[in-house]
Amino acid sequence: MNHVSPTTNTNPGAQPQVRHVNLMVDTIITNVASDDIRTLVRALLSSSPAHVTDQFCSLAKSHLHHMPIPPAPGALELFTSDPEPTPTPAFETVLARARARYGAGLGSSSILVLLPIVDLAGSIQWREGSAVEDALSIVDCDIAAALLHAKEELAQQGETAQEARDALTRLRSSLEIVEEKVEDWGGDFPFERSQDALTSMQL
Repeated sequence: MNHVSPTTNTNPGAQPQVRHVNLMVDTIITNVASDDIRTLVRALLSSSPAHVTDQFCSLAKSHLHHMPIPPAPGALELFTSDPEPTPTPAFETVLARARARYGAGLGSSSILVLLPIVDLAGSIQWREGSAVEDALSIVDCDIAAALLHAKEELAQQGETAQEARDALTRLRSSLEIVEEKVEDWGGDFPFERSQDALTSMQL
């Protein structure tokens, strides 16, 4: 079975064209380990003209934009149970989904992926220096990175700007709730970077 792949297009303003990947190339892609595929893609992009990287990013953005966000895992799926909760593989999967999206320039979409973790932080407690606190600090950094791209989306016109505005409004509301909940039990608010970055943006 053949799959589609972008053709080389030296015009940076043009949309990537597609053609079918031949059977042998598809056999390599299907059977090589994922870590080796990453190595091959990095080698290909680093040794190719800049427009090839641009096409790769454009295709990644288009592909991820049309992929629905999977249902959010529940609290018991994101962290192990007491006495010392720790992030689970499902937690790492959520981070990977978010990073792929903001890496492709989809900031508001990435924020929607991370919002369930933000909301969860309003319903749990953690010790200082715990694995949960460390995990939430990582999420804070990822949200701050996603906000950089969401800011660019806000500057666009039409549906893209509205989607970004809606995502940021939801994020702001969630952060306010979490801050209030954490203050009630005497903890440290875990999303300072995100809140500071969001405060500087005009919705």
